[in-house]
Amino acid sequence: MRDRLALGAATVMALLAGAAPAVGQSLTDGTPVTVTGPPATVLSADTRGQGHLVEAFGDVRRARNIAVIVPGVGWTGPLLEDEAGAGRRHPAVQARSLLDEMEALAPGAPAAVVVWLGYDPPAGIDPDAARSDRAVQGAPQLAAFVDGLPGTARVSVVCHSYGSVVCGRAAPRLHASSLVVVGSPGMDVWSRAGLRTSATVWAGIAPDDPIGLVPHTRVDGLGHAADPTSPSFGARPLPVDGAHGHNGYLVAGTGSLRAIASIATGHDARVAAPSP
Repeated sequence: MRDRLALGAATVMALLAGAAPAVGQSLTDGTPVTVTGPPATVLSADTRGQGHLVEAFGDVRRARNIAVIVPGVGWTGPLLEDEAGAGRRHPAVQARSLLDEMEALAPGAPAAVVVWLGYDPPAGIDPDAARSDRAVQGAPQLAAFVDGLPGTARVSVVCHSYGSVVCGRAAPRLHASSLVVVGSPGMDVWSRAGLRTSATVWAGIAPDDPIGLVPHTRVDGLGHAADPTSPSFGARPLPVDGAHGHNGYLVAGTGSLRAIASIATGHDARVAAPSP
């Protein structure tokens, strides 16, 4: 049995190593873009680990609809704070795009988007990304943060890449109406039921997202289990028309941004199932 586990772990690492160059290319921020919107309001910041930072766009205290973005690999507090030359991967750019779409869909409802970097993501597609230690450490902090948001607000958590592993680990304690998972390597469970949450779970992946090369398995602590977008997993399918690559889910004009904003504003019925 030990030999089989060792062989399985070696296989997972070999597959991850093969996927790393393609996924790694998607970790660059790309061409700088300008997205208008409110400046970031720092909700919390500290120098623990790689630097933790939580920023809000919009007034969280007044908001009726709040979306919390949980970023994935490669982010640190200083990188998040620095918006110079920010491209579509930058969480601040994504947050403003999502806020703008939420306000357009529900103009009478105050909205806010929070970028939550209260954990230390893996630096890249490396052994840390294949393991769940960083997610296990961050999950209680994510649950505590969401629990502290205004109880009158609808809260949706948008989990990108390794951030979806954090969300999976936090799910049983996460007081949110919806979990939206995009570009996920897995959530450390084999089915939606394994998340043990009452939240509605949505999942989507762009056809050209290289995270799709990462194996959905779990062997000797490596890998993050099932593909949340698989029909057998049990999540609702998220439309991703117009989204490209690993960082294109919250880009203006995409079906994925519209769908996520619809979910965050309580208009789930507007989200049409993707075409087969």
